[in-house]
Amino acid sequence: MSDVRPGDETADDDADDVPPHRARDRSGRLDSERRQGTPYTESQVIMPTVKIVAPFAFTYGLFITFHGAGSPGGGFQGGAIMAAVVFMIAFAFGIEATREWLANTVVVALAVGGALAFAGIGLLPVARGGAFLQYDLLPIPVKYGLESVEVFGIAAIVSGVLMGLFFLLANGFDSDGSGFGDGGPVDEDADELAGESGSPEADRTAAADGGER
Repeated sequence: MSDVRPGDETADDDADDVPPHRARDRSGRLDSERRQGTPYTESQVIMPTVKIVAPFAFTYGLFITFHGAGSPGGGFQGGAIMAAVVFMIAFAFGIEATREWLANTVVVALAVGGALAFAGIGLLPVARGGAFLQYDLLPIPVKYGLESVEVFGIAAIVSGVLMGLFFLLANGFDSDGSGFGDGGPVDEDADELAGESGSPEADRTAAADGGER
């Protein structure tokens, strides 16, 4: 007597029809490598365009940062633009290649160094009997104090945090659903377990069998 229950043949056929890049992990999320589908390929249009645009975009980000105290802009906007330049380079030349070019220590140094600079400039007036970020108590003109916070503090924090989140999300999720991983191949056993007990297809099959799992 066969152990195959009614409806299992349909579930097996559906599983065979699912392409490999649509395989799901135990948490129901598509694995990073399979979600992206085709690997990175060079583009003879995008790469030269990015080489030309990136320096101007980065310079514009610096301009927005340095002129934030006296004109529209500021450290947050400038830091976001400079981080977007890194995203643009990553999409054109490959995320992994950009990750190797821009060392992780640089990204961490921007975020941590910006936070320390912001705290240092803000606490200096406190040490002189004033309030946090009371620029008139700094040993430099108020305008330069504000510019220092924008450039060395906020812009560095925003760019570092955005780039760090970008590279972290680019790693994808672990196939066991435990968090972020390296985007590697999915554990086939976990896929089978998800297909048997956690996927919507399995739930529909169980309902067709009278609720038995």
